[in-house]
Amino acid sequence: MRQTMWVAAGVVLAAAALAAATAAGGVAGFLWGARMGGLARWDAPAERYLSGEGPEKIAVVRVVGPISREGRGVALLGTGASSRALVALLERARRDPAIRAVIVELDTPGGSVVASDELYQALVALRRAGKPVVALLTEVAASGGYYVAAAADHIVAAPTTVTGSIGVIVALANTEALSRKIGVRTIVFKSGAFKDLGNPNRPMTPAEAAIVQRLVDEAYARFVEAVARGRRMDPARVRRLADGRIYTGLQAQRLGLVDSLGHLPAAVTIAMRRAGLAQATVVEYGAGGGLLQALLGALGRSLPVGWDAVDPAPVPEATGAALAGWGLSVQYLMVP
Repeated sequence: MRQTMWVAAGVVLAAAALAAATAAGGVAGFLWGARMGGLARWDAPAERYLSGEGPEKIAVVRVVGPISREGRGVALLGTGASSRALVALLERARRDPAIRAVIVELDTPGGSVVASDELYQALVALRRAGKPVVALLTEVAASGGYYVAAAADHIVAAPTTVTGSIGVIVALANTEALSRKIGVRTIVFKSGAFKDLGNPNRPMTPAEAAIVQRLVDEAYARFVEAVARGRRMDPARVRRLADGRIYTGLQAQRLGLVDSLGHLPAAVTIAMRRAGLAQATVVEYGAGGGLLQALLGALGRSLPVGWDAVDPAPVPEATGAALAGWGLSVQYLMVP
């Protein structure tokens, strides 16, 4: 009887989600959510079998897209990687006695300083719990993506991976000339001299520039420290490598930023060796899906293209240490 009620409720909610998605042009979004979560209870664990056998497992956790706390994307770029959701997955892996090691697969240009550090700390917690962590760098694992990888016991990269971009960026638009041309003037009432720091309709003062640069320098020092500690490298050498340039996986290995070259099978072999396993089942660790995830997937992906265009952020994700209402944020991000 209870199972019948679950099925009936699932059909009703699925129909409602499909109607909402259709109304906004997001049928594909609903189908994506249903596929990812499945029409099942939302508290059901989600693990997708990848390879191997045996009761002991290696979890693969994928970090795809720009990193932010909520995983919000912008128009045309799609959704990003939510540090909140990923940290929950990593915490679940830490508590799951069947999980003996974790592979964090990275395909990200980086993103929020805060969100990147949350992922970094979650990987450190896994290692402290005695569970080896292997970072696998795929298409792109740059800036905040490499920051996260620096927390791993071992870093594997494809030879052609784009990585590096070690550094911090704050990008601010200045529309003063355009506003003057079209006759738009902004009138600001503020409680302090720096309250409208980052206002795009006027030049930035030297004092304001110094404030932003101090933020960048502090975040950069933290990045260098994380890499130096994770790679067991002299901070001075890290600084020489950390001028924002990108490297291929092969170049990064030669410079000591990557341990070995390869793809997922190589990462699995290394994870098994570090965990002392002769065999293991490799699973893609998911967030626990179901109908609720399908419903949220429908709603989240049924927004029309350009919905996020009102976001004043000058970079793919306006999260992190937001300072004012002008979209100013501090990012570990590789900007194309």
